Amino acid sequence: MKNIKFSFGKTGCLLLMLLWCFGMTAFAAPSVEGDTQLKAKKDSMVSAQYTITADDTIDSVKLVLSYDKDVLTYMSGSGGDNFSGNGGNGTVELSSKPGSDSASFEVKFKGNTDADTTVTISSCVIESSGEQIDALTGENVSSEQTATDSEEEDEEDDGNRASFVIDNRTFYVHTPHAIDGFSGTRIDINGISSKALKSDTLDLYVIRLNSDNGTFRDDFVYNPNTGNIVPFIQMQSGNDTVIFIEPETDGYVPTRYTYVDLGWGQKYTVPAYKHYTVDGVDHIQDDSNRYLVYGINQDGEKNWYNFDYDKNSLQLFDDVAYQGEQDYITELETKENGLRDDLEWQAERYNRDMGRRLVVILVMTLLVIVLANVAAFQYFHMKKMVKPEEDENDDYEPAVMKRKSSSLVVGNLEENETDFEEPEDEADEDDENSDDELEIIDLDDDDK
Repeated sequence: MKNIKFSFGKTGCLLLMLLWCFGMTAFAAPSVEGDTQLKAKKDSMVSAQYTITADDTIDSVKLVLSYDKDVLTYMSGSGGDNFSGNGGNGTVELSSKPGSDSASFEVKFKGNTDADTTVTISSCVIESSGEQIDALTGENVSSEQTATDSEEEDEEDDGNRASFVIDNRTFYVHTPHAIDGFSGTRIDINGISSKALKSDTLDLYVIRLNSDNGTFRDDFVYNPNTGNIVPFIQMQSGNDTVIFIEPETDGYVPTRYTYVDLGWGQKYTVPAYKHYTVDGVDHIQDDSNRYLVYGINQDGEKNWYNFDYDKNSLQLFDDVAYQGEQDYITELETKENGLRDDLEWQAERYNRDMGRRLVVILVMTLLVIVLANVAAFQYFHMKKMVKPEEDENDDYEPAVMKRKSSSLVVGNLEENETDFEEPEDEADEDDENSDDELEIIDLDDDDK
Protein backbone atom coordinates (compact mmCIF):
# COMPACT_ATOMS: atom_id res chain seq x y z
CA MET A 1 0.00 0.00 0.00
CA LYS A 2 2.83 2.26 0.84
CA ASN A 3 4.51 1.46 -2.47
CA ILE A 4 1.29 2.22 -4.34
CA LYS A 5 1.02 5.61 -2.67
CA PHE A 6 4.65 6.31 -3.55
CA SER A 7 4.02 5.34 -7.18
CA PHE A 8 1.00 7.65 -7.37
CA GLY A 9 3.07 10.41 -5.85
CA LYS A 10 5.84 10.00 -8.40
CA THR A 11 3.33 9.82 -11.22
CA GLY A 12 1.56 12.95 -10.01
CA CYS A 13 4.79 14.91 -9.81
CA LEU A 14 5.73 13.78 -13.30
CA LEU A 15 2.35 14.83 -14.66
CA LEU A 16 2.63 18.22 -12.99
CA MET A 17 6.05 18.74 -14.48
CA LEU A 18 4.82 17.75 -17.95
CA LEU A 19 1.79 20.01 -17.65
CA TRP A 20 3.98 22.86 -16.48
CA CYS A 21 6.38 22.40 -19.40
CA PHE A 22 3.68 22.03 -22.01
CA GLY A 23 1.75 24.86 -20.44
CA MET A 24 4.74 27.18 -20.65
CA THR A 25 5.37 26.13 -24.22
CA ALA A 26 1.79 26.78 -25.21
CA PHE A 27 1.79 30.07 -23.39
CA ALA A 28 5.04 31.15 -25.02
CA ALA A 29 3.84 30.41 -28.58
CA PRO A 30 3.20 33.61 -30.62
CA SER A 31 -0.17 34.30 -32.19
CA VAL A 32 -1.48 36.09 -35.27
CA GLU A 33 -4.88 37.73 -35.48
CA GLY A 34 -6.36 39.72 -38.31
CA ASP A 35 -9.05 40.20 -40.95
CA THR A 36 -9.45 37.28 -43.28
CA GLN A 37 -12.92 38.06 -44.66
CA LEU A 38 -13.35 41.32 -46.55
CA LYS A 39 -16.30 42.85 -48.36
CA ALA A 40 -15.03 44.49 -51.55
CA LYS A 41 -16.82 47.26 -53.45
CA LYS A 42 -15.82 48.36 -56.90
CA ASP A 43 -13.43 51.36 -56.89
CA SER A 44 -13.72 51.64 -53.09
CA MET A 45 -11.00 51.22 -50.49
CA VAL A 46 -11.08 48.42 -47.94
CA SER A 47 -8.51 47.88 -45.19
CA ALA A 48 -7.40 44.93 -43.09
CA GLN A 49 -5.50 44.95 -39.77
CA TYR A 50 -3.21 42.26 -38.41
CA THR A 51 -1.60 41.90 -34.96
CA ILE A 52 1.24 39.56 -33.96
CA THR A 53 1.93 39.02 -30.26
CA ALA A 54 4.51 37.07 -28.28
CA ASP A 55 5.72 36.80 -24.69
CA ASP A 56 9.25 37.85 -25.52
CA THR A 57 10.46 40.87 -27.42
CA ILE A 58 9.95 40.54 -31.16
CA ASP A 59 13.17 41.58 -32.90
CA SER A 60 11.67 41.28 -36.38
CA VAL A 61 8.54 39.92 -38.00
CA LYS A 62 7.59 39.00 -41.55
CA LEU A 63 3.96 38.53 -42.61
CA VAL A 64 2.88 37.15 -45.99
CA LEU A 65 -0.74 37.44 -47.18
CA SER A 66 -2.53 36.00 -50.18
CA TYR A 67 -5.61 37.54 -51.83
CA ASP A 68 -7.75 37.18 -54.92
CA LYS A 69 -6.24 39.59 -57.48
CA ASP A 70 -9.44 39.52 -59.53
CA VAL A 71 -11.39 40.99 -56.62
CA LEU A 72 -8.76 43.14 -54.86
CA THR A 73 -5.81 45.30 -55.84
CA TYR A 74 -3.05 45.94 -53.32
CA MET A 75 -2.70 49.66 -52.60
CA SER A 76 -0.40 50.17 -49.63
CA GLY A 77 0.80 48.79 -46.31
CA SER A 78 1.98 50.30 -43.05
CA GLY A 79 3.02 49.35 -39.57
CA GLY A 80 5.69 49.76 -36.95
CA ASP A 81 9.30 50.81 -37.00
CA ASN A 82 11.54 49.98 -39.96
CA PHE A 83 8.49 48.97 -41.95
CA SER A 84 8.92 47.46 -45.39
CA GLY A 85 6.22 46.17 -47.65
CA ASN A 86 5.29 45.39 -51.22
CA GLY A 87 2.52 43.58 -52.95
CA GLY A 88 0.76 42.74 -56.16
CA ASN A 89 -0.44 39.85 -58.25
CA GLY A 90 -2.20 38.24 -55.28
CA THR A 91 0.60 38.44 -52.69
CA VAL A 92 1.51 40.95 -49.97
CA GLU A 93 4.75 40.83 -48.01
CA LEU A 94 5.12 42.97 -44.88
CA SER A 95 7.95 43.21 -42.38
CA SER A 96 9.07 45.38 -39.47
CA LYS A 97 11.29 45.47 -36.40
CA PRO A 98 8.98 46.44 -33.54
CA GLY A 99 11.35 45.87 -30.59
CA SER A 100 8.39 45.01 -28.36
CA ASP A 101 6.14 42.01 -27.64
CA SER A 102 3.66 42.92 -30.39
CA ALA A 103 3.57 44.15 -33.98
CA SER A 104 0.72 45.55 -36.06
CA PHE A 105 0.20 45.92 -39.79
CA GLU A 106 -2.48 47.59 -41.89
CA VAL A 107 -3.09 46.77 -45.53
CA LYS A 108 -5.27 48.74 -47.93
CA PHE A 109 -6.89 47.25 -51.00
CA LYS A 110 -9.04 48.65 -53.75
CA GLY A 111 -12.06 46.67 -54.85
CA ASN A 112 -12.19 45.59 -58.49
CA THR A 113 -15.76 44.34 -58.16
CA ASP A 114 -18.52 43.98 -55.59
CA ALA A 115 -17.89 40.66 -53.83
CA ASP A 116 -17.03 38.96 -50.55
CA THR A 117 -13.44 37.73 -50.61
CA THR A 118 -10.90 35.99 -48.40
CA VAL A 119 -7.43 37.17 -47.42
CA THR A 120 -5.24 34.27 -46.31
CA ILE A 121 -2.35 34.56 -43.86
CA SER A 122 0.16 32.44 -45.78
CA SER A 123 3.00 32.71 -43.31
CA CYS A 124 4.22 34.70 -40.33
CA VAL A 125 7.73 34.29 -38.97
CA ILE A 126 9.05 36.21 -35.99
CA GLU A 127 12.60 36.44 -34.72
CA SER A 128 13.04 36.61 -30.97
CA SER A 129 16.18 36.05 -28.88
CA GLY A 130 18.06 34.80 -31.92
CA GLU A 131 15.42 32.20 -32.81
CA GLN A 132 12.94 32.20 -35.67
CA ILE A 133 9.45 30.94 -34.83
CA ASP A 134 6.54 30.24 -37.12
CA ALA A 135 3.72 32.23 -35.50
CA LEU A 136 1.07 30.07 -37.20
CA THR A 137 2.34 26.70 -35.91
CA GLY A 138 4.55 27.75 -33.00
CA GLU A 139 7.40 25.67 -34.40
CA ASN A 140 10.99 26.79 -34.26
CA VAL A 141 12.23 27.17 -37.83
CA SER A 142 15.69 28.46 -36.92
CA SER A 143 17.45 25.16 -37.55
CA GLU A 144 16.04 24.67 -41.03
CA GLN A 145 16.43 28.34 -41.94
CA THR A 146 19.93 28.46 -40.49
CA ALA A 147 20.97 25.46 -42.54
CA THR A 148 19.55 27.03 -45.70
CA ASP A 149 21.11 30.42 -44.94
CA SER A 150 24.45 28.79 -44.13
CA GLU A 151 24.41 26.95 -47.44
CA GLU A 152 23.60 30.18 -49.23
CA GLU A 153 26.16 32.20 -47.28
CA ASP A 154 28.88 29.58 -47.86
CA GLU A 155 28.10 29.60 -51.57
CA GLU A 156 28.02 33.38 -51.87
CA ASP A 157 30.98 33.97 -49.58
CA ASP A 158 33.21 32.23 -52.13
CA GLY A 159 33.07 35.47 -54.09
CA ASN A 160 31.96 38.99 -53.40
CA ARG A 161 28.27 39.68 -53.76
CA ALA A 162 27.15 42.19 -56.35
CA SER A 163 25.99 45.38 -54.69
CA PHE A 164 24.10 48.59 -55.37
CA VAL A 165 24.01 51.90 -53.55
CA ILE A 166 20.52 53.22 -52.81
CA ASP A 167 20.06 56.44 -50.86
CA ASN A 168 23.64 56.29 -49.50
CA ARG A 169 23.16 52.74 -48.25
CA THR A 170 24.70 49.61 -49.73
CA PHE A 171 22.40 46.77 -50.83
CA TYR A 172 23.71 43.29 -51.59
CA VAL A 173 22.28 40.70 -53.96
CA HIS A 174 20.75 37.69 -52.19
CA THR A 175 18.82 34.63 -53.28
CA PRO A 176 15.40 35.82 -54.50
CA HIS A 177 12.12 34.50 -53.21
CA ALA A 178 9.84 32.60 -55.55
CA ILE A 179 7.53 34.68 -57.75
CA ASP A 180 4.77 33.23 -59.93
CA GLY A 181 5.76 33.14 -63.59
CA PHE A 182 9.50 33.43 -62.85
CA SER A 183 12.22 30.78 -62.73
CA GLY A 184 15.59 30.83 -61.01
CA THR A 185 18.70 31.60 -63.04
CA ARG A 186 22.11 33.21 -62.79
CA ILE A 187 23.20 36.43 -64.45
CA ASP A 188 26.33 38.55 -64.45
CA ILE A 189 25.90 41.63 -62.25
CA ASN A 190 28.87 43.99 -62.03
CA GLY A 191 31.14 41.13 -63.09
CA ILE A 192 29.80 38.76 -60.42
CA SER A 193 27.63 35.72 -61.12
CA SER A 194 24.48 36.26 -59.07
CA LYS A 195 21.20 34.49 -58.47
CA ALA A 196 18.15 36.01 -60.10
CA LEU A 197 14.69 35.23 -61.42
CA LYS A 198 13.79 35.34 -65.11
CA SER A 199 10.27 35.66 -66.43
CA ASP A 200 9.00 32.56 -68.19
CA THR A 201 7.46 34.64 -70.98
CA LEU A 202 9.24 38.01 -70.90
CA ASP A 203 12.81 39.24 -71.21
CA LEU A 204 12.72 40.41 -67.60
CA TYR A 205 14.98 39.75 -64.63
CA VAL A 206 14.26 40.18 -60.91
CA ILE A 207 16.90 40.23 -58.17
CA ARG A 208 16.66 40.31 -54.39
CA LEU A 209 18.51 43.04 -52.51
CA ASN A 210 19.14 43.25 -48.77
CA SER A 211 20.48 46.39 -47.11
CA ASP A 212 23.81 46.17 -45.30
CA ASN A 213 22.04 46.21 -41.92
CA GLY A 214 19.27 43.83 -43.02
CA THR A 215 16.51 46.39 -42.49
CA PHE A 216 15.37 46.49 -46.11
CA ARG A 217 14.83 43.33 -48.15
CA ASP A 218 13.02 43.79 -51.43
CA ASP A 219 12.84 42.65 -55.04
CA PHE A 220 14.02 44.80 -57.97
CA VAL A 221 13.74 44.60 -61.74
CA TYR A 222 17.27 44.46 -63.15
CA ASN A 223 18.14 45.76 -66.62
CA PRO A 224 21.24 43.90 -67.90
CA ASN A 225 21.72 46.42 -70.72
CA THR A 226 22.07 49.47 -68.48
CA GLY A 227 22.86 47.88 -65.11
CA ASN A 228 20.05 49.88 -63.48
CA ILE A 229 17.39 48.63 -61.08
CA VAL A 230 13.75 49.57 -60.47
CA PRO A 231 11.65 48.45 -57.49
CA PHE A 232 9.59 45.40 -58.44
CA ILE A 233 6.05 46.79 -58.69
CA GLN A 234 3.27 44.76 -60.26
CA MET A 235 -0.15 46.32 -60.77
CA GLN A 236 -3.35 45.79 -62.73
CA SER A 237 -4.36 48.06 -65.60
CA GLY A 238 -7.71 46.88 -66.88
CA ASN A 239 -7.17 43.23 -67.82
CA ASP A 240 -3.39 43.61 -68.06
CA THR A 241 -0.82 42.80 -65.41
CA VAL A 242 1.84 45.50 -65.65
CA ILE A 243 5.36 45.51 -64.19
CA PHE A 244 7.17 48.83 -63.88
CA ILE A 245 10.41 48.94 -65.85
CA GLU A 246 13.07 51.49 -66.73
CA PRO A 247 12.17 53.74 -69.71
CA GLU A 248 14.13 53.04 -72.86
CA THR A 249 17.19 55.18 -73.43
CA ASP A 250 16.45 57.89 -76.02
CA GLY A 251 12.97 56.41 -76.35
CA TYR A 252 9.74 58.24 -77.08
CA VAL A 253 8.44 60.49 -74.30
CA PRO A 254 5.14 62.36 -74.74
CA THR A 255 5.48 66.10 -75.16
CA ARG A 256 5.31 68.37 -72.15
CA TYR A 257 6.44 65.75 -69.66
CA THR A 258 9.58 66.19 -67.57
CA TYR A 259 11.55 63.56 -65.68
CA VAL A 260 11.07 63.18 -61.91
CA ASP A 261 11.99 60.60 -59.28
CA LEU A 262 8.79 59.17 -57.84
CA GLY A 263 9.32 58.27 -54.19
CA TRP A 264 8.41 54.69 -53.34
CA GLY A 265 8.63 53.56 -49.76
CA GLN A 266 11.23 54.88 -47.37
CA LYS A 267 14.27 54.70 -49.61
CA TYR A 268 13.35 53.77 -53.16
CA THR A 269 12.44 55.82 -56.21
CA VAL A 270 10.74 54.96 -59.49
CA PRO A 271 11.65 56.71 -62.77
CA ALA A 272 8.60 58.71 -63.84
CA TYR A 273 7.53 61.78 -65.77
CA LYS A 274 5.28 64.66 -64.73
CA HIS A 275 3.15 66.86 -66.93
CA TYR A 276 3.86 70.58 -67.11
CA THR A 277 2.23 73.62 -68.69
CA VAL A 278 4.00 76.47 -70.47
CA ASP A 279 3.54 80.01 -69.19
CA GLY A 280 5.68 82.22 -71.36
CA VAL A 281 9.18 80.90 -70.73
CA ASP A 282 8.25 79.14 -67.46
CA HIS A 283 7.42 75.43 -67.21
CA ILE A 284 4.93 74.86 -64.39
CA GLN A 285 4.52 71.26 -63.22
CA ASP A 286 1.12 69.79 -62.52
CA ASP A 287 0.43 69.94 -58.75
CA SER A 288 -1.49 66.64 -58.71
CA ASN A 289 -0.02 63.27 -57.74
CA ARG A 290 -0.38 61.85 -61.25
CA TYR A 291 2.68 60.50 -63.03
CA LEU A 292 3.65 58.85 -66.28
CA VAL A 293 5.46 55.52 -65.75
CA TYR A 294 6.83 52.95 -68.18
CA GLY A 295 5.70 49.35 -67.93
CA ILE A 296 5.46 46.00 -69.64
CA ASN A 297 2.36 43.79 -69.65
CA GLN A 298 2.03 40.04 -69.67
CA ASP A 299 2.18 39.99 -73.48
CA GLY A 300 5.50 41.81 -73.61
CA GLU A 301 3.97 45.09 -74.79
CA LYS A 302 5.78 48.16 -73.46
CA ASN A 303 3.69 51.28 -72.97
CA TRP A 304 3.37 54.45 -70.97
CA TYR A 305 0.84 54.34 -68.13
CA ASN A 306 -0.89 57.02 -66.08
CA PHE A 307 -0.25 56.31 -62.42
CA ASP A 308 -2.40 57.97 -59.76
CA TYR A 309 -0.32 57.92 -56.60
CA ASP A 310 -3.21 58.88 -54.29
CA LYS A 311 -5.55 56.21 -55.63
CA ASN A 312 -2.72 53.77 -56.46
CA SER A 313 -4.37 53.09 -59.80
CA LEU A 314 -2.86 52.46 -63.21
CA GLN A 315 -4.32 53.29 -66.62
CA LEU A 316 -2.95 52.89 -70.13
CA PHE A 317 -1.79 56.23 -71.53
CA ASP A 318 -3.81 57.24 -74.63
CA ASP A 319 -1.09 58.82 -76.72
CA VAL A 320 -3.28 59.49 -79.77
CA ALA A 321 -5.88 61.50 -77.85
CA TYR A 322 -3.21 63.26 -75.82
CA GLN A 323 -1.17 64.19 -78.89
CA GLY A 324 -4.27 65.55 -80.63
CA GLU A 325 -5.04 67.67 -77.60
CA GLN A 326 -1.46 68.90 -77.43
CA ASP A 327 -1.47 69.78 -81.15
CA TYR A 328 -4.60 71.87 -80.63
CA ILE A 329 -3.06 73.57 -77.59
CA THR A 330 0.15 74.19 -79.54
CA GLU A 331 -1.84 75.77 -82.37
CA LEU A 332 -3.62 78.08 -79.92
CA GLU A 333 -0.34 78.98 -78.27
CA THR A 334 1.22 79.69 -81.67
CA LYS A 335 -1.61 82.08 -82.48
CA GLU A 336 -1.36 83.66 -79.06
CA ASN A 337 2.39 84.07 -79.42
CA GLY A 338 1.86 85.61 -82.86
CA LEU A 339 -0.64 88.09 -81.46
CA ARG A 340 1.67 88.84 -78.55
CA ASP A 341 4.61 89.43 -80.90
CA ASP A 342 2.48 91.67 -83.11
CA LEU A 343 1.30 93.64 -80.08
CA GLU A 344 4.87 94.06 -78.88
CA TRP A 345 5.91 95.21 -82.38
CA GLN A 346 3.04 97.69 -82.49
CA ALA A 347 3.95 99.02 -79.05
CA GLU A 348 7.60 99.32 -80.05
CA ARG A 349 6.65 101.05 -83.27
CA TYR A 350 4.34 103.45 -81.42
CA ASN A 351 7.05 104.32 -78.92
CA ARG A 352 9.58 104.81 -81.72
CA ASP A 353 7.26 106.98 -83.83
CA MET A 354 6.10 108.94 -80.80
CA GLY A 355 9.72 109.64 -79.91
CA ARG A 356 10.38 110.90 -83.39
CA ARG A 357 7.28 113.08 -83.28
CA LEU A 358 8.34 114.57 -79.97
CA VAL A 359 11.80 115.35 -81.36
CA VAL A 360 10.28 117.02 -84.45
CA ILE A 361 7.86 119.03 -82.29
CA LEU A 362 10.72 120.13 -80.02
CA VAL A 363 12.88 121.19 -82.97
CA MET A 364 10.01 123.08 -84.60
CA THR A 365 9.21 124.82 -81.31
CA LEU A 366 12.82 125.92 -80.91
CA LEU A 367 12.90 127.07 -84.54
CA VAL A 368 9.73 129.12 -84.10
CA ILE A 369 11.15 130.72 -80.96
CA VAL A 370 14.41 131.58 -82.74
CA LEU A 371 12.59 133.00 -85.76
CA ALA A 372 10.29 135.03 -83.53
CA ASN A 373 13.30 136.49 -81.73
CA VAL A 374 15.04 137.34 -85.00
CA ALA A 375 11.89 138.97 -86.38
CA ALA A 376 11.46 141.06 -83.24
CA PHE A 377 15.09 142.10 -83.30
CA GLN A 378 14.89 143.15 -86.95
CA TYR A 379 11.65 145.02 -86.37
CA PHE A 380 13.03 147.14 -83.54
CA HIS A 381 16.30 147.71 -85.38
CA MET A 382 14.52 148.94 -88.51
CA LYS A 383 12.22 151.13 -86.45
CA LYS A 384 15.24 153.01 -85.06
CA MET A 385 16.63 153.60 -88.55
CA VAL A 386 13.42 155.12 -90.07
CA LYS A 387 13.53 159.11 -90.41
CA PRO A 388 10.60 161.40 -89.35
CA GLU A 389 8.20 162.32 -92.15
CA GLU A 390 8.67 165.84 -93.74
CA ASP A 391 5.95 168.35 -94.61
CA GLU A 392 5.05 168.31 -98.31
CA ASN A 393 6.43 171.80 -99.24
CA ASP A 394 9.09 172.23 -96.55
CA ASP A 395 12.67 171.12 -96.51
CA TYR A 396 13.91 169.38 -93.42
CA GLU A 397 16.12 171.55 -91.25
CA PRO A 398 17.37 171.18 -87.74
CA ALA A 399 15.37 172.75 -84.94
CA VAL A 400 18.18 175.17 -84.12
CA MET A 401 20.30 176.55 -86.96
CA LYS A 402 22.06 179.71 -88.01
CA ARG A 403 20.43 182.20 -90.24
CA LYS A 404 21.72 182.50 -93.74
CA SER A 405 22.63 186.10 -93.12
CA SER A 406 25.15 187.22 -90.64
CA SER A 407 22.76 189.65 -89.03
CA LEU A 408 22.58 189.66 -85.31
CA VAL A 409 19.79 190.51 -82.95
CA VAL A 410 21.08 192.70 -80.27
CA GLY A 411 19.42 193.06 -76.95
CA ASN A 412 19.16 191.90 -73.37
CA LEU A 413 17.72 188.46 -72.66
CA GLU A 414 15.29 189.65 -70.08
CA GLU A 415 11.80 188.93 -69.21
CA ASN A 416 10.70 191.69 -71.48
CA GLU A 417 10.92 190.11 -74.88
CA THR A 418 10.55 193.49 -76.67
CA ASP A 419 14.02 194.60 -75.76
CA PHE A 420 15.53 193.56 -79.08
CA GLU A 421 16.69 195.67 -81.97
CA GLU A 422 16.65 194.49 -85.55
CA PRO A 423 18.54 196.06 -88.40
CA GLU A 424 16.39 198.18 -90.66
CA ASP A 425 17.89 197.08 -93.95
CA GLU A 426 16.98 193.54 -93.33
CA ALA A 427 13.43 194.05 -92.13
CA ASP A 428 11.91 193.33 -95.46
CA GLU A 429 13.89 190.22 -95.95
CA ASP A 430 12.80 189.03 -92.55
CA ASP A 431 9.21 189.53 -93.44
CA GLU A 432 9.55 187.42 -96.53
CA ASN A 433 11.30 184.70 -94.64
CA SER A 434 9.10 184.75 -91.64
CA ASP A 435 9.49 181.08 -91.30
CA ASP A 436 13.23 181.40 -90.60
CA GLU A 437 14.20 181.22 -87.01
CA LEU A 438 16.30 183.89 -85.29
CA GLU A 439 19.53 183.15 -83.57
CA ILE A 440 19.26 184.54 -80.10
CA ILE A 441 22.40 185.38 -78.32
CA ASP A 442 22.34 186.09 -74.68
CA LEU A 443 24.43 189.18 -74.19
CA ASP A 444 24.69 188.48 -70.52
CA ASP A 445 27.03 185.64 -71.29
CA ASP A 446 29.65 188.12 -72.49
CA ASP A 447 29.56 190.00 -69.29
CA LYS A 448 30.18 186.90 -67.46
